Amino acid sequence: MDADGSGLRMVDTGGERGLDMKLISAIVCSAAAVGTSLLLPGPASAAQVSCASANGVDVTLIEGQAGCRTISDASGRAHAAGLDGVGYASAATGARAFGIGAAGGVGVSEGSAGIPIALGYGSDAVARTTITPEVPARSLAVTVALDGSRAQVRTETGEVVCLGTAALAWDAATGRGCVATPFGQTVFE
Repeated sequence: MDADGSGLRMVDTGGERGLDMKLISAIVCSAAAVGTSLLLPGPASAAQVSCASANGVDVTLIEGQAGCRTISDASGRAHAAGLDGVGYASAATGARAFGIGAAGGVGVSEGSAGIPIALGYGSDAVARTTITPEVPARSLAVTVALDGSRAQVRTETGEVVCLGTAALAWDAATGRGCVATPFGQTVFE
């Protein structure tokens, strides 16, 4: 028992510095927990496939609910993954394409230049990124669609499209992009 009979003791944590450290620790621990849950493999029943293509190779893999396909020419490199979804990547003329489909989503990445990236996650989500040779060779375009949403970048038309409640599309060469949320859509140029 303490002097006041409550059984509680006051401990000096260093004032505001102690509170700041606790807040930082809580944020770091939360981020680690979320990151771990996203990076660890899912249930054993989840079908997972990955494809890689270079030097003109065409690769297709299908297992259960997952599939992937990659196509490249002599100078392109394509990588795709299906984690209970479908990933597709096509790379030509030095492009590096990445397509990922997970949890029922579809990611389609096509490039004749630059780095197109597409991630479709969740039931009926579709992300599609297309970079054509007219853009600078070092260009980057990214689409992300979640849970029934759609995202698309097409560099040949300058088009960026975000539909649904969780989508992002961005073309680094032009700076154009869009974001769709449950609160509406925002387009930036």
